[in-house]
Amino acid sequence: MSEILARFIGTGDSESLDYYNTNLLVSTQAKNLLVDCGWTAKQALRDQGLTIKDIDAIFITHVHGDHVFGLERFGFESRYVHGGHRIKLYACESVLDPLWNECLKGCMGYSSDGKNELDDFFDIVPVSERFFWNGLGFEVFPTTHTVGKPSFGVRLPGRFTFTADTNAIPELSLIVQDDPYVFHDVYVSGDTHPAHATALELKRLYPSDLLGRIYAVHYGDDIMEQTHKLEGFAGWVRQGALFEW
Repeated sequence: MSEILARFIGTGDSESLDYYNTNLLVSTQAKNLLVDCGWTAKQALRDQGLTIKDIDAIFITHVHGDHVFGLERFGFESRYVHGGHRIKLYACESVLDPLWNECLKGCMGYSSDGKNELDDFFDIVPVSERFFWNGLGFEVFPTTHTVGKPSFGVRLPGRFTFTADTNAIPELSLIVQDDPYVFHDVYVSGDTHPAHATALELKRLYPSDLLGRIYAVHYGDDIMEQTHKLEGFAGWVRQGALFEW
């Protein structure tokens, strides 16, 4: 089987200035899938020696700026700068509608060509419980993040589970099964948060064997002062860290 690479081009939370948005790049067979596309995605790719034209597909977990605001730039530049480069856009049906109608339409609904729809910029692939890309089969599972806003995590069985933004997930052990890497949203700047899991509650809720596979992502600029809270975890993902199989 071809080599699979997973690199976090960013690991910061939505308020971070020191770290890019938490976006994950999965690569295999010289193709690249971006999981989420925040407002820092273009700069983050540049730091990895990549451009928008190098991205073949994007999966969107939920509609928040640090996960979707980069799509405006990716859509416009793919269409007008990179000769009509078409990126496949994977998302659950419940995400696609607000992504366009409540987020992107205001800035992309009209261009020099006139009126637009989302599929004028991307090849839309609606997702339910799984999707297939470039020989890889991904599983998608619902998470709880913001009230009234659908959100999802993604899993590449046997390799990794990425929760994206979420509260604690009581059934996570059943979802991740024996995946060696679990990349989990962990808020470390405090002990409570209404929309993000905290290290304290994950220690209280998750069994030690699961906790020992969890790598924290989506943290704040104070991560270096907060790492003591991650005792018992596998650790935290440094920006640009590469995982390979």
